Amino acid sequence: MTRVTATVDEQGRLTLPEEIAQLLQAGQQLVIDLPLEENPFTRFIGTLPPLDVDSVAYYRQERGHEE
Repeated sequence: MTRVTATVDEQGRLTLPEEIAQLLQAGQQLVIDLPLEENPFTRFIGTLPPLDVDSVAYYRQERGHEE
């Protein structure tokens, strides 16, 4: 079994890394197991606004550290 990271493009199509796609034959099927049940944690994270700065800088600002 090999773990592969697939990406969904702007058109909603699933794309595989090129080196993996080259190993497959035309018409070959893959089975992908996805946890589709809603996760309360990811629902909460999805409502947070993006940070203006990276997480380290944000943490330092929140704690009042001098630059």
